[in-house]
Amino acid sequence: MPRKRPMRLEDLFRLKVVGRVAISPDGRQVAFELKRLDAKDNQNYTQIMLADVARGSVRALTHGKHADTRPGWSPDGTRLAFLSNRDKTTCLWVLPMTGGEPRRVTDRDGHVHDFAWSPDGRRFACIYQPLTEREKLERDGKRDEVARMPQFKHITRPFHKLDGAGWWNGQHPHVRVVGAAGGRARQVTSGAFDDSEPRWSPDGRWVSFVSNRVPEGDFNQENTDIYVVRASGGPARKLTRMQGGCRGHAWSPDGRTIAYVGNAAKRGMGWKHMDRIWLVPAAGGRPRLLTREIDNPCYSATLGDVAGQTFEPLPPVWSPDGSRLYFPVSEHGSTRLYSRSVRRADLRCEVGGEVNIYSVQRSGRGGPLALALGTATDPGDVYVADPADGCRLRRLSEVNAAALRGVRVSAPEPFRVRSGAVTLEGWVLKPPGFRPGRKYPAILEIHGGPSAQYGSAFFHEMQWLAALGYVVGFGNPRGSSGYGLKFMSCTHARWGVLDYQDVMRLADWLFARPYVDRKRVGVTGGSYGGYMTNWLVTHTDRFRAAVTQRSVVNMESMYGTSDYGFAIAGDFGGTPWRNVETLRRQSPLRYVQNCRTPLLIEHEEQDHRCPIEQAEQLFTALKVLGREVELVRFEGESHGLSRGGRPQNRAERLRRIAAWFQRHMRP
Repeated sequence: MPRKRPMRLEDLFRLKVVGRVAISPDGRQVAFELKRLDAKDNQNYTQIMLADVARGSVRALTHGKHADTRPGWSPDGTRLAFLSNRDKTTCLWVLPMTGGEPRRVTDRDGHVHDFAWSPDGRRFACIYQPLTEREKLERDGKRDEVARMPQFKHITRPFHKLDGAGWWNGQHPHVRVVGAAGGRARQVTSGAFDDSEPRWSPDGRWVSFVSNRVPEGDFNQENTDIYVVRASGGPARKLTRMQGGCRGHAWSPDGRTIAYVGNAAKRGMGWKHMDRIWLVPAAGGRPRLLTREIDNPCYSATLGDVAGQTFEPLPPVWSPDGSRLYFPVSEHGSTRLYSRSVRRADLRCEVGGEVNIYSVQRSGRGGPLALALGTATDPGDVYVADPADGCRLRRLSEVNAAALRGVRVSAPEPFRVRSGAVTLEGWVLKPPGFRPGRKYPAILEIHGGPSAQYGSAFFHEMQWLAALGYVVGFGNPRGSSGYGLKFMSCTHARWGVLDYQDVMRLADWLFARPYVDRKRVGVTGGSYGGYMTNWLVTHTDRFRAAVTQRSVVNMESMYGTSDYGFAIAGDFGGTPWRNVETLRRQSPLRYVQNCRTPLLIEHEEQDHRCPIEQAEQLFTALKVLGREVELVRFEGESHGLSRGGRPQNRAERLRRIAAWFQRHMRP
């Protein structure tokens, strides 16, 4: 057997990402998103693929250099709808499955964010956001006309930007109903509100949607409600009757109940609640918590850099008779599939193990579930699991078989360590060809969130660092998801306390390994992981070098510059004018004079979540202090560069990280 080689940097360009899955009404075919990186074009493209359930064969349904996403089957299975930016705006398209080319259904004067087929297959409900006149000119390449226009943004609402999406264009997304063949669309919701998630009632009379329509909703981000409106238009009626969030909703087969992922958090109290499965009568009323016995989020919170969507609440999947619901749960580093009766407490783990399930769907007629599932050694593929067969997994695709053929992918080894009153889970990735008795340099990775988790998801970054000869350690300190609400929320308004203690316990474990060179241990992390990296280097000199990525350093300025800063102030302890000492106490910038560790600061210039000013403050302070520091700014990139940025920038980011550690951690 040929000897396998270690992971290479350029392998990143060959890896593909399976996204959302959609199973046909007869259960015989699964359409799914497949994202690929084009290094030559320096772009990411997504196409729709089709897997045959019986034969396991896979073929491409759409082609070209654009993003085709959100596949959805017509009720009779003869057509497949999807969103595509092939016409320079994201429109709704329909592909006949009997042959032919896709046909655009919606106009080019607005972006479609989501859609749903009507039960009779004759109409769509979609979320449509109009373009501004300037955006239309830019779409049509009329740069000269744009250049002659005034260049400004008129801001009227606090929530005026969103990381990855950019600046709000002043147009609210609303529900429209349009014929399946196209034509004139009817707008059925209106107002100064942002609507999402259009879903049809089984009888086709109503369209449900999610919206935050409380007074000054921008200041109450914890709140969203489920509404219904007649498909012909009219006043919207609110179904949910409590404060809290409602996302990822689905009608029961009989149309009497809607299941959703949510919580009962009042304004500013989101940290006290876990997102679980709820039921609300379709006629309206007080929701009922179905999964009280689950103390973990009912969506994928498992992080990877070659994986599908994370933190996206999936609509719970109803059994055809409406007696049972299927949904993912993030726990102990994995995201598993659970089910529960809607009438009695008989929670079951349907698909367990060390897996990350990030997309689930089932035909309303029954049959198998379609899943997108990955592991720590497999970026992800399409599977089916039939409840009638005990949900035994059967794999349909192997999208990365060619990319990983001949590549040695190392399996992380789990470990546990005690920290105060809790036990922490961690993993260590050893270099390929690891030899006992040899001393290796090591890198401690810290995840973002903080309410995310490391575990059963693939990381090209970690595999590559291990291939360069590093021992890579990572784990889940307090604040992480997957270990219960108390574990996740105990860091509320106390960043840098219990979480710092936990990260240092994970570091202690790594330093104590007989195969680790204790004089050559580095640390890195992004977002909250960048915050904690900043906290470490301003509170200990134990690490030889550090790389902080898209980080937070000043809670006081973060409040007014982050897209969600004003909305999550409670997570840090309040506002700058009332709780300034609390915010400063949790800010690494306050302790910057203690930093002696060589620090590379990596940040994205279009990061709205952790704005670039955070990196600038840290860099300037360390330069003034005469410390060893460098700043790398990636142009045109948002907070999600490491997972979804342009291929060449993703590769350059990795080169910079590796070069910094190699420079400062030589023997």
